[in-house]
Amino acid sequence: MHEGLHGPNVITVGTSQLLLAQVSGGEAVHLVRRNNPPEAGRGALSDAHFYQADNDWELVKRRYDLAALQEPVWAQTTMCGRAWLVMAGGDGGPVSRYRQPAFVPTCRRCLALMDRLFPAPAVDERVPVVAQLVVDLVRQHGYAEVPQVPGDQLSALRKAIRLLIKQQIGQPCRTFVHDDRLMVACESLGDREAEQRVAVEAVETVLLGREQPPAVRPVREWVVSWTAWKQG
Repeated sequence: MHEGLHGPNVITVGTSQLLLAQVSGGEAVHLVRRNNPPEAGRGALSDAHFYQADNDWELVKRRYDLAALQEPVWAQTTMCGRAWLVMAGGDGGPVSRYRQPAFVPTCRRCLALMDRLFPAPAVDERVPVVAQLVVDLVRQHGYAEVPQVPGDQLSALRKAIRLLIKQQIGQPCRTFVHDDRLMVACESLGDREAEQRVAVEAVETVLLGREQPPAVRPVREWVVSWTAWKQG
């Protein structure tokens, strides 16, 4: 690369370099992998960008290493499968008067696929313990919750719970994530009549004054505390 000139606008994820690119429709910034030989690659800027006799193009030539941008090393489509138009401008400024520089991807599908390139996090030692507790509660109540699950452990915990439910219960269950809370529901095991009775009794307590409502919120037996099960 020529000294003082900028090369392709890329980010490094794990061991992979990904090009920040833009498509013809929309403002999202996409990601492009390096091409996989023998597939033909393409340059960061299309041929059309090398024949523009305007001031914008003169700026591009003064700021970027054109030889590096023309090198055909990038895949024909973005990670999300779209045909891409041009590299997003980077440290050297915009490559088109209609496009602003970009330094991070914003396409949700590209971001989701990019996550797979990171090394898998180490599984916390409490995952198998919490997973078994959740399955026991699901068997008893039909649902369970685990608050305060670290983000890098959510996937491993969900996977462990699903496997145990399949092995030990054999009923279809669903898992949901909201912020740091993991919820598991198995409708076929829930006691709907019991739930309705509890709801009716709570309403009658307040509206009919049959007894004083409890001053302390009752313990939710279907909740497993992630933080309480650290081992060692």
